Amino acid sequence: MTNEEEAILRTITPQLKSAVTWSNSHIANKQEQALKHYKREALLDDEKLKGKSKWVSPKVQQHVDWLSGQLIRIFDAPENVVEFCGVGPEDEAIARQQTQVVNWILKTKNSHGAYLQPWIQNGLLTGLGVITAEFETHTEESLPRVLKNVPNEMLVALNQQEEAGQIIIEEVGKAQTQPGPMGIIETRDIKIRTVKRVPCFSILSVRPEDFLISKEASFDPETGGIAAKIQGHRKLISKGDLLEMGFDAEKVNALPAASDKTDGIALERSKDLAGERGVGPDDVEVFTVYTKAKIGKDKKARHYRLTIGGDIESSPVLLDYTEVSRFYPYAAFTPFPIADTLFSLGVADRLADDHILITRMYRNVLDNLSEHVNPIKIVNQDNVNIDDLLSPHAGKVVRVTSGSVSEGISFNAVPFVGADAIPVIDQLSQSLEFSTGTGPTMIGVNAEDFQRTSATAANLRSNASQLLIEMISRFFADTGYKYLVKIVVDLLIQNPEEAAELTSRLTNQAIPLDEFSTDYDVATSVAFGVMSRDQSAAQLTNILNHQMQLMQAGSPIVSQQQVYATHQKLAETAGFKNTSMFFTDPSTLPPPPPPPPPVDPNAGLIEMEKVKAQLKAQQDQADREFQMTKLGAQQDFERDQMAQDLELKKAEIEAKYAAQVEVERLKLEQRMPRDPMGNIQ
Repeated sequence: MTNEEEAILRTITPQLKSAVTWSNSHIANKQEQALKHYKREALLDDEKLKGKSKWVSPKVQQHVDWLSGQLIRIFDAPENVVEFCGVGPEDEAIARQQTQVVNWILKTKNSHGAYLQPWIQNGLLTGLGVITAEFETHTEESLPRVLKNVPNEMLVALNQQEEAGQIIIEEVGKAQTQPGPMGIIETRDIKIRTVKRVPCFSILSVRPEDFLISKEASFDPETGGIAAKIQGHRKLISKGDLLEMGFDAEKVNALPAASDKTDGIALERSKDLAGERGVGPDDVEVFTVYTKAKIGKDKKARHYRLTIGGDIESSPVLLDYTEVSRFYPYAAFTPFPIADTLFSLGVADRLADDHILITRMYRNVLDNLSEHVNPIKIVNQDNVNIDDLLSPHAGKVVRVTSGSVSEGISFNAVPFVGADAIPVIDQLSQSLEFSTGTGPTMIGVNAEDFQRTSATAANLRSNASQLLIEMISRFFADTGYKYLVKIVVDLLIQNPEEAAELTSRLTNQAIPLDEFSTDYDVATSVAFGVMSRDQSAAQLTNILNHQMQLMQAGSPIVSQQQVYATHQKLAETAGFKNTSMFFTDPSTLPPPPPPPPPVDPNAGLIEMEKVKAQLKAQQDQADREFQMTKLGAQQDFERDQMAQDLELKKAEIEAKYAAQVEVERLKLEQRMPRDPMGNIQ
């Protein structure tokens, strides 16, 4: 271990120990009691009860399950859970793409209900539910397959693929010859495995007993995340997995084997698993810790992720430390928050006293009823066979030795007074709805309501009880869920290559992940008030009617996009998530053709004048063309006439002067000198 690693451990280990101690003593133990109430386990000292009822009230269980279902319906109803709002108009396009990618990761890539249910249930049970996100790329190897008759020339290409990590060559067969197009060639059979890189974006629930947090923790008002000096979680990982992640082999092999936790909520949770969580022989305990610290020669404290293995009490081992962004990957849900602290009250904290009181009162009613229907028998042993009375089955025969039955057997009936406690228990049960905002009168209709309560009064009571659930939903949307979205965006930005590979099949186009930003405002689209779907649908229908009236009147304050949004909310309120089956988003439609020009009342006359002018222009053009043709023909005729006259004149001249030319030629020859031989020179 280097000096720098020793310095890091000296700084972080005391804080980590304090966080572990705080989590175990103040969180896990309280959570253990909450889980016991939820599972309807026996109360304290119940093992001492003999012959008494051990019934346990289901109120904590019912309210947790009812409230979980209502919150999941609120957050799972919208098609898009979140919307990003750009800083300026130039950010609108990238904000839409960011919205599309994040919602795909939250609802399609990961099962929305699979991580919402434990997140919300843990929060309702214990007052703190935590979720984390991980983005990593792992490799998948296919089953081995044999390539038959591979020429030696192809071995070079296969070796290059193996070096690139695309395949694994497991076996190369013996060389064999066979005829080829260019003669005899040498081939081999090769066994390979194909290797595929799979980017995996996982959203995982953190068990309450595994979450580590310093006691001063609170909600960050800016991001909605957790503000704490130290936060992290404990997990069990096999040594083989740690080696595949690239951790130092010497450090990994030195880690001690992990063991099951035997305290707090972990012990209560493992009761159904025979006291074990399934720790493997190769598993070790690893703490992933996020904190802000000065490391090395850096004079400024920065955000780091520390991976610490082993026993933090005696011999912790620093496996790795990496600088990270300020968005630590833990999002919290607290149903009934307490101001200025992360730790809130759960359903069990609010109902525990009433839960125990109702349990004991109902036990007394059951015990009284049992005594009333099974009165004490007074028997005269001289007149009745005692063995016959000890037989428990109905219709038994009791033998009487002498006298009448009434003389041998009498009953001391205990009066049933438990009925007087039933209204009190019902009143206590109904009062619990003011603590959680849910209950039988909230999710169901009692027939007696139609006799003693008007519809308006019942509706007002329902709306009032919904306020608490909507407060829980709003706080959750603005804190934990909003911060989960920030975590997703931050992980995409920090891993651009893997993120591009993950999202490539979403849009079949390049996603500009380098332009994504955590600074965009996040608007959650949770449908508050969906507990009363009929009322929500009626209100939306009323809004839609007003919108249609305004559109028909030509008012500019309503657009097609707003009408589509109302239809979308109506479908979501009805329980349909994929609203595209019913309505088409106007923003995805091509632009409409330009409107035709306004109709002129004189358009017919104007058109007739246009036609007349066009016909006249065509006639004038035809006349001009005729005159040009005529002029050309006349010019051609005159040229031909002139040519003929020229030829005739030429012929006359030649005929007139031909004889004279010949006489002059003879005279010229006579005047020329001659030689003695008589030849002309």
